[in-house]
Amino acid sequence: MELFVFPLVNVTLFPKTTKPLNIFEPRYIKMVKDAVEKDQFVAIGHVESPAEIVPVSPGESLSFVNPVVGYGRVQIVEERANGFLLVFLVGVGKARIGKVLDTMTPYYVCDAKELLENQLPDPKLLPKIKVLNKMLVTWLGKYFGNPMQTEMFIKNLDGPEAIISAFTAYLVKDYDFQQMVLELDDINKKIELLYRLVESNEVLS
Repeated sequence: MELFVFPLVNVTLFPKTTKPLNIFEPRYIKMVKDAVEKDQFVAIGHVESPAEIVPVSPGESLSFVNPVVGYGRVQIVEERANGFLLVFLVGVGKARIGKVLDTMTPYYVCDAKELLENQLPDPKLLPKIKVLNKMLVTWLGKYFGNPMQTEMFIKNLDGPEAIISAFTAYLVKDYDFQQMVLELDDINKKIELLYRLVESNEVLS
């Protein structure tokens, strides 16, 4: 597969979550519009520091980006008078990006391999999922303040993967930890790791 790659500092996209983004750089405005026109996936490449971002030529790797990325479909919510865009990036899956392709675009397009995960939770871990879900629902109520908005969001939590993704995206404040969770390939490992985090109460929002 090919992915349009949007390098961002301390931003990670999880499947079954939605990331709002304000797009103002001309090359990424073009990327978004091209992605919509061509029905192409956009990936967020997690970058640890803006100082690490350097130009990369076709055939090379994006060395400053974590190679495991979340990708999704972009929706343009608003195009402002100055040309800036408000978009929603709806997480679909994750992949490992490879080399930069020679596409003659001002933004990066990389070849990529989809990464599949074990999404079947161990029944023994269901009580821990319920704890994580309860914490998430409590946070949503405080964040939205509007019961209808909270209820709509909760309806989208359609299973363990959605709960774990949303919990990590919205309640974990350590960006490197978010990336570490994204890179795990087994939902049981994610549940155990997040539950230990809850017990330590160290990096939660």
